[in-house]
Amino acid sequence: MSGTRSRLVGNDMVVARPRLQMASAAPVAALSTIPFQTVSNEEFIPVTVASTSQQSPWSHFMDFIHTHSLIVFALLFLMIAGTGAEVGEAYWSAHITLAKPTIASKSVIRPTSGLNMAVASSQLQTELQRITSQPISVNLGTQTVPVSAATIKSWVSITPDNSTAMDYLHINNSAITASLTKLVNQYVKAPVNQVTVTHPDGTSAVIVAGHNGTKLSDTANLSGQAQQIAKNLFSGNGFQVSAPLVTLPFQSVTPAAFDKLIEVNLSAKQMWVYDHGNLLKQYAVSAGKPSTPTPTGEFHVYEKLPVQDMWGYNSDGTKYFQPHVYWISYFTGGDAVHGVYWHPLSWFGVHNSSHGCVGLPDDEAQWVYDWDSIGTTVITYN
Repeated sequence: MSGTRSRLVGNDMVVARPRLQMASAAPVAALSTIPFQTVSNEEFIPVTVASTSQQSPWSHFMDFIHTHSLIVFALLFLMIAGTGAEVGEAYWSAHITLAKPTIASKSVIRPTSGLNMAVASSQLQTELQRITSQPISVNLGTQTVPVSAATIKSWVSITPDNSTAMDYLHINNSAITASLTKLVNQYVKAPVNQVTVTHPDGTSAVIVAGHNGTKLSDTANLSGQAQQIAKNLFSGNGFQVSAPLVTLPFQSVTPAAFDKLIEVNLSAKQMWVYDHGNLLKQYAVSAGKPSTPTPTGEFHVYEKLPVQDMWGYNSDGTKYFQPHVYWISYFTGGDAVHGVYWHPLSWFGVHNSSHGCVGLPDDEAQWVYDWDSIGTTVITYN
């Protein structure tokens, strides 16, 4: 075979190229002889081509695709369109769900036995009047204290239901207990201990009179009484709470009962300073004059200032001003122990001339200021 023949026969791209057809192709013979004309001598060379009966499964599949391409395209289109529709539906469904406005549901307390009651909205005020006007009182042994209508109303919460034109009344048990406890505590008092002092000259005096205190005999009983009120409040029949008090006796003590104690005898114009019962200092003072007296009682230092301008009003309504007052220990209201530089030393222990404060010479006031602390007890008496 010449090179020319080899070139022509080797051009199998012409022979093997597949042809796209819309209709079914005629079957090919098992073995066919296809003639080719040579360029040089015009003789025919037989070429053998394998028949379709010997093609692979993949070739069959491709032939089917080529043969039925329109049908296959239609099926693929339907499949893709269906899948896209499902995905799109899921996507928009999710977005629509997220976009839905949240509607807050209205919580309505439904009536239950004992602590709740359903009332027609038109009758609400009438029912409230009936409930709050019933007589409820607290018996404290020797005295009976009534509970106000406003307090009773605070025990009831109201939840309207506009869809049924009904209102639901609910009793707050803890609110009843809190109200009763607050009322009773007005009559519960700590005892005031009696304070007795003995001065270096041997004289003794009671500088604080003792008073008994009171306390609730049974705190658990008050909670039980509140539960009984809750169970019977809607009946409107009234209720009396029994809250007996017991006496707490006072004790007699001396300056040793205090960490730090400042004792001031206003009429004697004298001050004694104690540390855990030990007498440290005794000073002459000038306290409040008769028109602006120093208050009497047991107090505690609540504020300290090294210097301050002081001003206020005299008993006749005129205004006074005192600049640069030193070593100030406030013990009640605007009254304090402080230094007084505008009076001579002979003034102290002789004249009470202040607007209520207890005055000392500056050096003595500084000693007290350096020694005392917030919370130091101050007892003033006549």
